[in-house]
Amino acid sequence: MKKHLILLTSLNILNLSIFAQCTDLFISEYVEGSSNNKAIELYNPTSEAIDLSNYSLSRWNNGSTTPLNTVLSGSIGPNEAFVVGMDKRDPNGEGYELPLWDGWSFTIDSVTGFIIDSLYNEENDLMSKVDLFINPNYEDGTMYFNGNDAITLETASGDILDIIGKIGEDPGDAWADENNAYWTKDQTLIRKSEVTGGFVYDNSQPYSFDPALEWDSLPNNTFINLGTHSCDCSNIIETLGCTDQTAFNYNADANVEDGSCIQQITQENIHAAVEAWVEDSVSTEAVYGHISDWD
Repeated sequence: MKKHLILLTSLNILNLSIFAQCTDLFISEYVEGSSNNKAIELYNPTSEAIDLSNYSLSRWNNGSTTPLNTVLSGSIGPNEAFVVGMDKRDPNGEGYELPLWDGWSFTIDSVTGFIIDSLYNEENDLMSKVDLFINPNYEDGTMYFNGNDAITLETASGDILDIIGKIGEDPGDAWADENNAYWTKDQTLIRKSEVTGGFVYDNSQPYSFDPALEWDSLPNNTFINLGTHSCDCSNIIETLGCTDQTAFNYNADANVEDGSCIQQITQENIHAAVEAWVEDSVSTEAVYGHISDWD
């Protein structure tokens, strides 16, 4: 699997807080709760539904450089969130098989062993928030993360779109902020609304992970916000046009590609090129610079 990462051991490196702009899935919430209460929320900031079979989640265990990977399934609608959770649903599960919290608590008679009372609390219900359950077995791997395991969102071809933590680094118990407060252990993390895409890095440059820059931290076993996400992308007005900066008719104001890009002016597309020139969306110099040799 191709991984566009550079593995570094130096701690004295710059943090590259650069994000994609409303163009692809990213991780919007991270739940590292008690026992098997583990979940990852994904957010679709685009105007189109996204097929999750083209994406996967990976866990990089304790600083490992070899991930445990799980291909996803399902679909995320435009400007919607999607929750992936550990597949532990057996109400009779014990030990490592304890189910995700479902919001119910019971009072048991100490003599008879019968249930004498029950109470449902939505705030303690992780089970109903999950859209896709994965990894029922430990060998499957991805969702069995702890505070010192990096998590990545990837395309089917292995390109990494987003990261929590740092590949190849074991931080000890968890990644921390500048005050050494743990962020990735026994916490729920929610992506700040101004973050409009996954963590982007230059694979020829070092990078670090400071969770305080991109995330807000909530107490352990906080599930109530799962399934919805506030993102500044939803306030962006779509502008159709050519988004390829090398094209003759590149539109700097466009944020949605409409397939109109012209790389070379030919006899077949001369009318579209002249129209763009007349409307002053391109310069005369650009016209001459993109005319191909005509017979």
